[in-house]
Formats: sequence, C-alpha cells, structure tokens
Amino acid sequence: MEDAYSNPTLNTSSVNTTNASVTQSAALGFPEYLYQPLEATVFQITLWSTIVLLGVIGNLLVCIAILGRAKMKTSMNYYLLSLTIADLGVLLMIFPVAVLKYLSPFHWLLGKHACLYMVPTEEIFYGASIWSITAIAIERYRNIVGSKRYQFRNRSRSRTVLVIIAVWVASFLVSSVPLYPIMVYNSKFKLCYPKWPDMSGTNALSLSYSIALIVVWYALPLAVIAFTYLKIKKRVRDSVVFRTSMSVTDEKESAILSQSSQNKEKRAKRIWRQSNKAKRILTPLVILFAVTMFPLNALRVLLLIMPNFWRNPYYNLIMGQVIMFVMINSSANPLLYYITSNEFKDAFKIIFKSLREKKNFLKRVSSKSRASSRTSNREDEREGTDYRLTNNNSNSGVELINGNVQIVTGL
Repeated sequence: MEDAYSNPTLNTSSVNTTNASVTQSAALGFPEYLYQPLEATVFQITLWSTIVLLGVIGNLLVCIAILGRAKMKTSMNYYLLSLTIADLGVLLMIFPVAVLKYLSPFHWLLGKHACLYMVPTEEIFYGASIWSITAIAIERYRNIVGSKRYQFRNRSRSRTVLVIIAVWVASFLVSSVPLYPIMVYNSKFKLCYPKWPDMSGTNALSLSYSIALIVVWYALPLAVIAFTYLKIKKRVRDSVVFRTSMSVTDEKESAILSQSSQNKEKRAKRIWRQSNKAKRILTPLVILFAVTMFPLNALRVLLLIMPNFWRNPYYNLIMGQVIMFVMINSSANPLLYYITSNEFKDAFKIIFKSLREKKNFLKRVSSKSRASSRTSNREDEREGTDYRLTNNNSNSGVELINGNVQIVTGL
C-alpha cells in the first residue's frame, strides 16, 4: 500500500498530517488535505481498531485450530494457515503504520530504520495473502482436472510447505526487494518516501512497479482462479465419471458394475466431496478479496491515469476508506471459515469450551482458596475464643480456690 501513499511526481510520500505540519507541508509544496472533525476522526479510528482487534483474535483462533488438532493438518488448511499469517501481518504491522500516515501526513514518526527496512518488508503480506488463496484453487483444479488424481489430505506435507515458501519468497522478491534500494529518509523534515530513478523524465520505474502490483497481486490471481473454476465446471459437465458419481445407483446397478468400476466411482466421489469442501471455503474468500481489495487497486489505476490526483484535498479521506476495506479483508476470513466449514466450527467450539473450563477452574480454585482462608480465619477466631474461655475458667477456678482457702482459714 506504500505506492498508493507515495507521490509519483515528486517521489515523496504523501503520508499523513497534523495541524502542526500543515505549514511545513505547504512550504515544501505539498497539498493541504481536508480533514474530518475531531469527533469523526476518533470514531473512525475506534471503528478501525475494533475491526483489527476482532481480526487478530479470529486469526489467532485459526492458527490454534489448525496447529492444535491433528485432523486439521491437511494441505488446504496449511494454505489457509499461510493466509492467516499474512492477515496477521497486515493487521499488526501495516495497520498501525497506515493510521500514523493517515493522522500525520508529510511527517514520518517512526524513525530512519523503520522507514528504510520495515516499510518495504511489510509489502510482502499482500502477495502472500492472495497467492495462498490462489494455491488452493490450483490444488483443487489439479485434483479434479489434472492427470494425477490425489487427495488434499494425502498430499506430501513437505511439498505443500515448499509451495508456501515459494509463495512468500516470490512475494518478497516482487514487492519488497525493489523498494529497499530506493527508500529515503529525510531527517530534517522527517519524511519517508521511495525515490525512484528517473533518467528519461517519464517516471517509468515507478509506473512499472505500480502496474506490476496491480497485475501480480490482483488481476492475475483472480484470472487464475476464474480459469480453474471454468475448467472444473467443464470437467464436471463433460465427464461421465463425475456424472455417475453424482447419480444415485440402485442395488441392481451396483451389482452389475465390476469391482474396479466401483472402486473408481468411490474414488471419484471422494475427490468430488473434497472439491466441494474446498469450494465452500474458497468461493467466499475469493469474493471477499475481490471486493475489499478493489478500492486499493482502483486507486492505483487512478494514480497511473492521473498522476497528480494525490494533490486532491480529498485524497487523505479516500485513503482512509481504502484502509478500512483492506483491514476488513484481513479480519473477516475467520468468520467465513466458521460459517462455511464444519471442521473450523467444531474446532472453534472446542477452543471456546476449553477456555470456559479453564476460566471455571480458575474461579473454583480462587473460590476454594478464599473459602479456605475464611475457614482458617474462623478457626483462628475460635481458638482465640477457646483460649479466652479457658483463661477465664482458670481464673475463676483460682478465685474459687482462694475463696475456699479464705473460708477454711476463717473457720
């Protein structure tokens, strides 16, 4: 998202603003953005923070569900785990920086090292997110249409891990590596921006980077996923095996079928069930990504067509809405898992149940400790009372003896 904040004309970051920096930004030739009233800004930041907090909790639950249960460690769920880690990176690293940029344009608040190293690195999460989803679609396509038929569960775990590593490395090479050499930190004016080399005066490198992000992180993955959907749909329509697997055969038909045909049919049914399971999760994930990431990519396209659009007084307000959509994309996935997958629903219920049991256990332990302390206090009080009674009885006995002695002596 750094490219949407950076000024493609002056190679400076059109990051955020405070009232104190307005004069400085005007002196440096930066535009003066319009801002909401303080109450509206506080409400907006609170809303964003609530979405992010819920997203962090939900993604942590997904990690616990996948890593904590043996039957959840399938190939598809490993890709979902990769997606979850990328979403946590967006929520925990990109969101705080985006809020600071929104509140303080033209003034970098996190210092030199964060500018030079953290800003380029955080771009990796966008690519890892969408291509983890795309990997699920490709797996489903190969499982149904490919020549080698294999199940998600029986796939080599090492091969799945290698694919995930390749996705993250490719994301790092495409989005992060080009930014490291060009990031500049101006200590005098507290500015952080990418300074693209521009020998021809056309700003070709900056435009190429923005186009690459639009294509590689949005258009190409959606095109690949759409291609897999169309090929699978054609396969299902044309394949006799899948039409047979979807029909209900009676006992006479099953008796006529040879043993190999029955085994083939059972195998096709298993593949189809696993494909439907992947489709139930994959379809809403793709729709959510396409809708929520569209504003960011539309803004990138707009900046390519109108390079000076960043000078618009409403630009920072528009960026605020883009931030919200990006955070929704990274926060809503656990809710989709809960709605579309019985496995995740059961896993979440088990986690909540264990948390309630631990909470009740701690309550019981604390109540028992309080009860034992009260009992010990009562015993101490009772012992003190008994001691006083004993002393009183002994004293009265002594007095009685003394009285008797006096009486005897008097006699």
